[in-house]
Amino acid sequence: MRVASDIWAQVETVLHSGLRLALATTGGGSELISWLLNHPGASRAIVEAQVPYSEQALAAYLASAGPHRADEQTARAMAGRAFVRAVSFAAPKQGCIGVGCSAALATNRVRRGADRGCIALRLGCAYRLFTLHFEPGTAGRLEQEEALSRLALAALVEACGGPVAGASLPSYAQLARRELALDDPLGLLFAGELDVVEMRSDGELVPEVERGQRLLLSGSFNPLHEGHERLAAAAGQLSGRQPSLELASENVDKPPLPRSELERRLAPMRGRFSVVLTRSPTFLQKARLFGGCHFVLGYDTAVRLLQGRYYEEGERGRAAALAEFAAQGCRFWVAGRVDGDAYRTLADIEVPAQYADLFASVPFRMDISSTELRARKA
Repeated sequence: MRVASDIWAQVETVLHSGLRLALATTGGGSELISWLLNHPGASRAIVEAQVPYSEQALAAYLASAGPHRADEQTARAMAGRAFVRAVSFAAPKQGCIGVGCSAALATNRVRRGADRGCIALRLGCAYRLFTLHFEPGTAGRLEQEEALSRLALAALVEACGGPVAGASLPSYAQLARRELALDDPLGLLFAGELDVVEMRSDGELVPEVERGQRLLLSGSFNPLHEGHERLAAAAGQLSGRQPSLELASENVDKPPLPRSELERRLAPMRGRFSVVLTRSPTFLQKARLFGGCHFVLGYDTAVRLLQGRYYEEGERGRAAALAEFAAQGCRFWVAGRVDGDAYRTLADIEVPAQYADLFASVPFRMDISSTELRARKA
């Protein structure tokens, strides 16, 4: 297939840059993949190119239930996932770029929202984000596809040291662009730019988080104590998954945590545990972030999970949430807790029969709580 000479030259620039690339697109912008892969020598730069076209395929690629709209956030998530994939296959210290493209181009069906395309590049220390808006009724799908693919290619050339992308766009397309520096992932979490950040076991904060096959022990960890550690280990053995702690800046029953307080709670964990940081107060929101996630929780938290008053639509909301947990393949590992004068376990909770498989008991007991530790210290 013959391509325009300017496209050929730009692809040459990208392929000779020494960088390794991984790309993902939901369909729009896929002409870029054709231009790259049909060029001699593409294998020296391209790690992979994926087209998770359906919503189910995209959810599987990102290991996140979504919803995944055609917007900047989805393109950025795809670019982050692609970047991690590129790094995993590249040589040590080799430069990598992850490319994500999510678009809603002209179609023959009724759709809410304007025609648009979003491109994200995950570079070594930043996300570079491009949003292309198409004026209604001015261009067909093929014209929009070429404009979007050309912009994505120009963005790659810019990342390789070439001219600034977006200088030559058709009159029916308007471009908005911005850049997110990644030197402070926690700041981006609090600013609402990122949904989840992870402090790895080596203490480094990273903006890309593995979403699939997670086992999360969610808590306030004020303070972290031996009971948390041993419970996480016990659930890890039963589930066959590597446990991580999950600390949310927002909570259903408590005021939001300021950054200084969250950092104080993180300090004892640094260099010892993997800690996932979110802004998601409910287990349903957490489950949508992590596809097929397993959770570790105590008896008291499991009781609240099954109470309609913790859902916006009451009992109807609870039923819908349980159905969604089951559909996503979630599971809840429940440890016993002292409740008043009695020690209670999963066996003391009335679980709807059709969702009994969602819950499993952890045969673990250690009568210690963060509340008691704070009281002793006070």
